[in-house]
Order: sequence, then structure tokens, then C-alpha cells
Amino acid sequence: MKFRSTLTMVIATASIALTGPALAQQQASMEVPEIAAEDVTSGQIASFVNAMIALERIRAEYQPQIQATEDTEERQKLAAEADEAAKAAVTETKGISPEEYIAIGRAANENKELADKITTRIVELRQKQQKRQTLQQPGVQEDGESTTDGETATE
Repeated sequence: MKFRSTLTMVIATASIALTGPALAQQQASMEVPEIAAEDVTSGQIASFVNAMIALERIRAEYQPQIQATEDTEERQKLAAEADEAAKAAVTETKGISPEEYIAIGRAANENKELADKITTRIVELRQKQQKRQTLQQPGVQEDGESTTDGETATE
């Protein structure tokens, strides 16, 4: 399943970002709880997905910069900055901590049903986002039909 591998990649990237070198000192004190897939609530799934989307944005911002930088010291600096941004993004996401994010990600990697629930939530959010973007285009009505002059057609 293509999305499952994408989900796995994003979770792995986030896990690395949240436990990377910049957080090495905090890693010892970071206790990642075990969470059973069946105990993950719909609210936790929503928070997990929101955090995951924030982490995707951070990865998209930093990964090209890190790859384009030839200086090792500068790469390490950018990686540390990305680690801090990732941790802040998850911490600032309502309803989830970095530890819970990692625990839910691990549970999703081991449980297809939980992974499917996460996938469904992501698809729903992306469809809503796509619909909003379409509605923001000039000349598109709420039903998705175009008007020639940008006005809403009435019948």
C-alpha cells in the first residue's frame, strides 16, 4: 500500500527529528509510553495527523536546504534547527506530546487498523483543503461550477 509506506516514512522522519542530535540530552529523560492501537482515540488520531502535517511542512522546508549544503558544520546546524522546529511543532499541536506522537506512530506501524484510521483522517483533511483551495479560485461557486465573469450564477 503506497500510503502506508509514506506514513511509515513520515513517522520515521518525525521520530528521528524528535530524537535527533539536538535533543540528545533530553532523550534520556524522554519516556515514550507504550500505547495499544485499540486505545488510541479519534481525538488522538486527529492530533497525531495535525502534528504529522506540521512535520511534513518542516521536512519539506529543511530537507532541501540540508541536502544542498556542502559544509558539514552548516548541515549539522540546519539539522539541529530542524530538530528543534519539529519538536516545537509537535509540542504546539493541541492534544499530543512528542512522546505520544512517537508512541502512536509506533502503534500505527504495527497495527493496520490504526494505520488505516490515520490514513482516512489524512485523506479527509486533504480533500477539505483541496475543496477550500478550489473555492478560493475566482469564478468558482460552492458547488464547484465555474462562472464566466466570476459572479455567482443564480437560477
